Amino acid sequence: MTLTLRSRWLLAGALLLALWRPAAAAEHARLLSDYSHRAWTAAQGAPAQIQAITQTRDGWLWLSTPTGLYRFDGLSFERRDQVGGHKLLSTIVLPLYTAPDGALWVGYRFGGASVFKDGQVRHYSAADGFPPGATYSFGRAPDGTMWVTTSNGLAWLNGGRWVRIGADSGFDPGAKSVWGVLFDRAGTQWVSSDRAIYYRRQGESRYHVASPANIRLSSLAAAPDGTVWASNGSDANYKLSQSAPAGGPPPRPDLPGSGMWFDRAGTMWLLSEDRVERMLPDVFPDPRQRVTQEQGLSGMNPQTFFEDRDGTIWIGTVNGLDQFRRNRVTPLPSHLEVATPALWPDRDGKVRISSYSGDSWLMDAGGRRYEHSPLAFRSATATTDGRPALGTAAGIWLPGPNGGAMIASPPEALKDAMPARALAQDRSGDWWASYVNLGIYRRHDGTWRRLDDSRLPAARALIMLGDHSGRVWIGYQGNRIAVVGGAGDGVRVLGAAQGLNIGNVLSLYERNGHLWVAGELGAALYDGQRFVPLRLADGHELRGISGLVETAAGELWLHGHDGAFRIPAAQLASFLHNGAAVDYELLGIADGLTGAVQPTGPFPSMIEASDGKLWLSSHSGAVLITPNQISRDATPPPVELRAVESNGKSYPVGAPLTLPQGANNLHLTFSALGLAMPGRIAFRYRLEGLDRDWQAAGGRREAFYTNLGPGQYRFQVIAANKDGVWNNDGATLEVTIPPTFLQSLWFKLLCALALAAVLVLAWRWRLAQMARLIEARHVERLGERERIARALHDTFLQEAQGTILMMQLAMEQVPPALPARAAMERGIGYIEQALIEGRDEVRGLRSPLRDDETLGQSLERFGQRLAAGLSASFRLEQKGAPYALPVIAADEVFSIGREAICNAFRHAQASEIVVELDYGAKRLTLLVRDNGKGIAADTLAQGGRSGHWGLVGMRERAARIGAMMEVGNQDEGGAFMRLTLPAMYANA
Repeated sequence: MTLTLRSRWLLAGALLLALWRPAAAAEHARLLSDYSHRAWTAAQGAPAQIQAITQTRDGWLWLSTPTGLYRFDGLSFERRDQVGGHKLLSTIVLPLYTAPDGALWVGYRFGGASVFKDGQVRHYSAADGFPPGATYSFGRAPDGTMWVTTSNGLAWLNGGRWVRIGADSGFDPGAKSVWGVLFDRAGTQWVSSDRAIYYRRQGESRYHVASPANIRLSSLAAAPDGTVWASNGSDANYKLSQSAPAGGPPPRPDLPGSGMWFDRAGTMWLLSEDRVERMLPDVFPDPRQRVTQEQGLSGMNPQTFFEDRDGTIWIGTVNGLDQFRRNRVTPLPSHLEVATPALWPDRDGKVRISSYSGDSWLMDAGGRRYEHSPLAFRSATATTDGRPALGTAAGIWLPGPNGGAMIASPPEALKDAMPARALAQDRSGDWWASYVNLGIYRRHDGTWRRLDDSRLPAARALIMLGDHSGRVWIGYQGNRIAVVGGAGDGVRVLGAAQGLNIGNVLSLYERNGHLWVAGELGAALYDGQRFVPLRLADGHELRGISGLVETAAGELWLHGHDGAFRIPAAQLASFLHNGAAVDYELLGIADGLTGAVQPTGPFPSMIEASDGKLWLSSHSGAVLITPNQISRDATPPPVELRAVESNGKSYPVGAPLTLPQGANNLHLTFSALGLAMPGRIAFRYRLEGLDRDWQAAGGRREAFYTNLGPGQYRFQVIAANKDGVWNNDGATLEVTIPPTFLQSLWFKLLCALALAAVLVLAWRWRLAQMARLIEARHVERLGERERIARALHDTFLQEAQGTILMMQLAMEQVPPALPARAAMERGIGYIEQALIEGRDEVRGLRSPLRDDETLGQSLERFGQRLAAGLSASFRLEQKGAPYALPVIAADEVFSIGREAICNAFRHAQASEIVVELDYGAKRLTLLVRDNGKGIAADTLAQGGRSGHWGLVGMRERAARIGAMMEVGNQDEGGAFMRLTLPAMYANA
């Protein structure tokens, strides 16, 4: 169905009316747009009937109520019967005041006051001249003098005593109640009582009655312009005057309300029975913003007002506590309510703003309208000379005098009144436009032509950009970007192969030579070859980025589904240098950015006005961010340990903690003060003695440790405020867990001694086992020797004896004169000597050692005997005192030495053979060396000569007694044999 022109206008008007709200309702509700509001009632632990609020230097918010004094950290309320370790005089408190020196003043319902400072307390009572009756308020004069009002008087503190104001000063002594005291910017003192309002100019000594008179006024407030206001506490506020009270009927109130206060910015706040109102002079058209119970106020009768050091407003009601925190993101202050408006910057800080299908306006950040047009736009770009160019249903509108100029759309788009969804102009002046379901058109020499280039993606184009070099960038669905123009006037399609990973392309932006792209999955910088992804240091994902601005200050701002991301200039510089992940600041719902981004446009969803303000488009309309005016808290948050538990028992946290023996777990709770945005407080903690690194707790305010052993520990917790400023000192607690007897050092030493004793016993048992093994081998050898001895006696010796007898018979038959007789006698003598020695061997069970000789003597006797018939000399050198060796060990050592001596005499062709015997404490060493021809290399390599078993037998003997034998040639000539027997085997 085709709509007529009249029908289209009626539809547009209906849509526009649907997006508008009544002016008064919009302004009254906007307090909750300019401020984030939170209320605490009894359901959240808040006390009722809050009568006074103050903030101490450490950041705590203190509340006085009829049921006691409370302390608040932004999350939980804590009733306090003492301050700094000192008890209150009474739990029924009224006024509170924090002095510039950090002292906390507390007044009591039944009289008196206390001052808490630096862990000390000073109480004031009637004995100190303090006025009797309920204490109502404290005040501080410009000269630092403290004043107090009570139900029975007015007084000031002189040294340690209070001086009451009497009738001689013009103050009515009959006043039953003195409500409040105030000093205005001129130094004039104002005092409210149940009789009148009094004032005393600076330098004067007498008080005067102010106008209006004869009206019961209690609370006082001083405006920035010097005006002093007073409230009757129920429904009226009056301007006070220093002129004499006039007669006649009572004056009419200047403003309604039960109370009035002014914040630091000079803005008036009115409290009434059922609402809180903020007065905005010079704001068109209605200066009032209000919040009621229906809009979330904690209760009726808001009666207490306080502005903390961060500028957060606190208001106490009969049912609880309300917080009003100024948003960092503010809505456009206008009655114009347009969802997801299209935005484009114009001159002088003004911005073009358009509804979806209605009108468009030229506006400034204050909401003032300068131009109105029935032409709505859905896309925009800057011309080559920097002017706005807006894509409307009629074509490309170039605003200017007399309505500006219009470049008609292509006929296909004009037929269906279709606005361009993406728009760009290249350096040559050609226009590029994308139309839904029609594709991309280029206007060259006054004629539109559709681009049917097969190299371009077939997907829908979502955004366009003409860069400084004359190229046109086209962002598509499906993670693709086409670059048209440049060198060779070609077409290049960029995508995943070039590192692009942003999904549907929603934003293209160029500044300072940096070309940025962003989309549903993130943002990236194009370095001329590839896309470098922008990564956040904490791993947070960038989702739905449809607006991107690089500011003149070097910051990068991105607008996406989660809010507005600010990348500081230093972080951006680091990213540009090496692609490093960046830290960021996120402005979201808690900062007033409540509307979501429209994923289908219009794009971009964030623009920078010429005055540096950022305008953002969302479902809730246009909102503003002023980057250089964002308030940030540079004060590190105070950190406090709240409680410590171990094994189900609570312990104090004010001093080093020693837990009972056997304790093995800790549960610690802590807090940090961040009244404005406690949910953004971040914590880190560690337990020195267990944790190597800091544990990131996020917003969690407790830590658990289990399976702790005895020892010294130090728990430390630090915190960062909502703006990332860390308190690196934090709070600490020294914890000692004493050991049980089984965990003590003495027990460990006893265990070590017991283990050492077991090892010694095991060692001794092993030695005894080795001794038994050697003894068994010895017994076995003895048995074998006995068998051999019997065999020798019964065979060899008997046969040898028979042979000698036969030789003697034969010798007797040889004449003595013959030489053969003498040779036979000598031979028989040698045989008889051998027989004697053989008998000796058998008698000693074939032990080569004689009972009356040491090992050294036996070796020397053997060597000297061989040397007597040969040319080589022999000598034995002995070191250390000889000690007895086990029989088996001594036999084997002697046998090895005898074989080595015999080999030297037989094979070495040496002139000198030396035996060195060293009786060491740790080892016995036998060295046999000569100066002969040495041992052949192949013999050393094979471990002996083929068919000869001397060296093999020597090694076998050495192995049986646990000795190490080494055979080789000496550097200076000759061979050597070294036998080393460890003392453990020598003495076994």
